[in-house]
Amino acid sequence: MDIGISTACFYPEVSTEDTIKIIAGLGFETIEVFLETASEYREDYCKRLKENVDRHGLRVYSVHSFAIQHEPFLFDKYPPRKKDAWNTFIRVVKGAQILGAKHITFHGPSRKWFDNEASELMDIAAEMDSLAESAAGYGVSLAWENVYWCLSHGPDLMQEVMGNTTSSNINFTLDLKQANRSRVPVERYLEIMGRRLVTVHVNDFSPGSMCLLPGRGQVDYPALFKTLERAGYQGPFIIEVYRNNFGNYDELSGARDFLMAAGRRK
Repeated sequence: MDIGISTACFYPEVSTEDTIKIIAGLGFETIEVFLETASEYREDYCKRLKENVDRHGLRVYSVHSFAIQHEPFLFDKYPPRKKDAWNTFIRVVKGAQILGAKHITFHGPSRKWFDNEASELMDIAAEMDSLAESAAGYGVSLAWENVYWCLSHGPDLMQEVMGNTTSSNINFTLDLKQANRSRVPVERYLEIMGRRLVTVHVNDFSPGSMCLLPGRGQVDYPALFKTLERAGYQGPFIIEVYRNNFGNYDELSGARDFLMAAGRRK
């Protein structure tokens, strides 16, 4: 079982490039790099980051951008704004390629601007195809994540969009806390994600606490691992929590050890 971690766990206390040494020191090998701002999409920055990653013996599995800055506008009806968003998207994809990532964790359109019309879903599907095929040119897949404030909060909407796509380069990221916020069982998302699920963001939750380290809340991890195994999932489990969800860094390696033990009990 491959338990990785997102660099986002250290935001905003530690800059992205400085998380690498910390993560390696905690004994992790697989990471998701969260590029926190537009200046971190630059090729020179990503090349330096890649050198740092290699120096510490880590593997970048996926990349996550600061999606709210540009992803909703990829579906915008104002052409200049959409063009700018596309330019940013391509920079992120190139950065992912430089870092050796297989996937981009992708939020997609915000539900705030979505009217739930059939024609709109068709337009979103066409845009998803275009984005996925552009990413494929850089050897990177689009891993659409279920997110509470996005269209992807609703499995029925995701299913309808996917029914109108043609690209084989659209995959999925499952996030547990976001599923809980949306009040949707993991199993329902898996019905849509199926064999295209490539990343799982692991975290925990309890009444009154939306996000906790794995093992600190109510998630039955042995049962979850069994469910994902039955669904055919073979990718890594990426710990993704907020900085205020833990005290010292050793708690992160403790969460990894908890997950490894839970995996043995499945």
